[in-house]
This record gives sequence, C-alpha cells and structure tokens, in this order.
Amino acid sequence: MNNTKKIALCGVFGALSITLLLMGSIIPMATYACPAFAAILILPIVYEYKEKTAFTMYFSVSLLSVILIPEKEFVMMYVFVFGLYTVFKFKFDKIKPKIIQFIIKCLYAIISTVICYSILLFIFPNPILTNELSEATSWIIIAFFILFSLTFILYDFAATIMFRLYHYKFRKRIFR
Repeated sequence: MNNTKKIALCGVFGALSITLLLMGSIIPMATYACPAFAAILILPIVYEYKEKTAFTMYFSVSLLSVILIPEKEFVMMYVFVFGLYTVFKFKFDKIKPKIIQFIIKCLYAIISTVICYSILLFIFPNPILTNELSEATSWIIIAFFILFSLTFILYDFAATIMFRLYHYKFRKRIFR
C-alpha cells in the first residue's frame, strides 16, 4: 500500500511539474518562474520518501520535459538549476556555519547556470539567445550572475516557506 501512495504522489506531482513547465511556453518572461515553481513540487517527495525517490521523479520530469517542451531555455533551468537543487536542498541546509552554506548555495547557482547556458549555446543552439549573449558586455553578464544569485537565495527562502506550509497545512490532508 505504501508503494501505491508513493507512485501516485510522485505521478501527480510530476504531472503538475510538467504542466507548470508547459505554462512557460504560454507565459512570456517565465524563464525562471515556471522552473522554480515546478521544482517546489519536489520538496514533499524529498521529505516523505527521501532523495532517491525524489531524484527518480526529478529525472523522469526532466526527461519528459526535454522531449515534450519546445522551449529549451526554461527546461534546462529546471534540469540543471532548480530541480536538481531542490532534490538536495535539505542536504545544503544542514551545512554549518550559515555563511559557508550561503557561499555554497551561491556557487551552486552560478556554476549550474553556466553549465545550463553552455548546453543551451552548444547543444540546443537558439539564434535569439545566441544573438543576445553575443551582444552582452562582460558587465552585463557579471550583473546577471549577481542578480541571479540573489534571486536564487530568495528562491531558497521561498522554498523553505513553501515546505513549512506543506508540512503544517497540507500534509495532513494528503496523508489521512
């Protein structure tokens, strides 16, 4: 019975994740918001069934989204930045002291974003994205990474709040 609940919950949250990623095709300027919202759905799976099950769900959502979703930029943001981070968020949160934790999270955000955009430029080349990045100066790129790191820390804070909301409000309704 426990495996049935696990499979059902992962299936529902995985389908919701893919739906949120598909919404990114409809909503302009949703390059970072839709993958972040889709990744939040991994948190209950990590909490209830640990990282192995959450990674399986993350991998299946990532694979399906790469196949089904035409806009690869926010799919890659989910695959390399938000989704993978959310699977291991609780491990990152155990790092002490807090300043080291903050630095590691910022480094993760920067390194994973560089990997994401490198793949977007060389494996899934998009002429619009390539043109935008070729016209960007080094100061714009540095500003992007600083702002993205700050946004990523805000995402981490919001994910913690969403997890608490799940734990104290919605968990009782899901597992009766």
